[in-house]
Amino acid sequence: MTQPRPMACPIVLACDEAYAMPLAVTLRSAVESNRSNWPLEFHVLADGISEATRTRVLDSLPESSATIRWVTVDLNLFGEFSTQAHISKATYARLLIPRVFPETVSRILFLDTDILVLGDLASLWNTDMEDAVLGAVVDGMDAHLQRGAPGLEAMPRVREYFNAGVLLIDLDRWRAERISDKALEYLKQHSQSPFSDQDALNVACDKRWKKLDSLWNLQNHHEKNLAALTSDQRPRIVHFVTNSKPWLPKCRSINAGFYDSFRSRTCFARDPFEKMKDALRRFWAGCNNVLGRRVAKPSPYRQVLRQ
Repeated sequence: MTQPRPMACPIVLACDEAYAMPLAVTLRSAVESNRSNWPLEFHVLADGISEATRTRVLDSLPESSATIRWVTVDLNLFGEFSTQAHISKATYARLLIPRVFPETVSRILFLDTDILVLGDLASLWNTDMEDAVLGAVVDGMDAHLQRGAPGLEAMPRVREYFNAGVLLIDLDRWRAERISDKALEYLKQHSQSPFSDQDALNVACDKRWKKLDSLWNLQNHHEKNLAALTSDQRPRIVHFVTNSKPWLPKCRSINAGFYDSFRSRTCFARDPFEKMKDALRRFWAGCNNVLGRRVAKPSPYRQVLRQ
């Protein structure tokens, strides 16, 4: 019997129980877009995820498409640090990645769980990192940071500011340059930094990261109808940044249906009653918008992006 070809690069995600559905959808999108790389190797840094939920996530994937290693993490170390309404303490788990892998693993790909993978990841895995600690995509806020836009004073000033939702990490250099330690040192001095570990990683990796093409972390999902794009036009990875998530009816996302097409193929698919309730919530959210009553006030930092 022919043995399955090992995946080129382990994929790491961090999640708590509340984000189990988005986790399953992200994993499903990754395996569907990377059939030639089966079985994919997932490592989930898990904060309080039950055995029943873990089974449900695994059962959301086609047979033999992937393995999932669940790594229980203790986030008490980050208890004093801030989060936002749509960001849990699990975001800090990525700082523990060097502890999760042996020295023999030299490269990993980290993905947030509010992501859809829409393209083959092989060329990303094989990126020449040169001497960079990590590869990332510039964050949408960078241009506003560079020109000193009001409302962003609490954010760190770095040469370029990257988004930490997709990180191709050279673990050897990460360890050698003590990136986790430097990030923690920053957070201890700036515990209320608005974008928490993302801010800290930008400081720790300032001038030490490689810029990736924006196709590997498309963040302006509000402006693109993904279903209307051909496969060649779509980004390789779309990242649903901010609290405007496509699975939340109140957000009335242009990509809600596209996202649900992936969700419907997992064990977290909505039944007809849930779809009806979501339709009513979406209708009510639209009425609130027309009347000028916002259901949720957006982050003042992300408001800058809409100026």
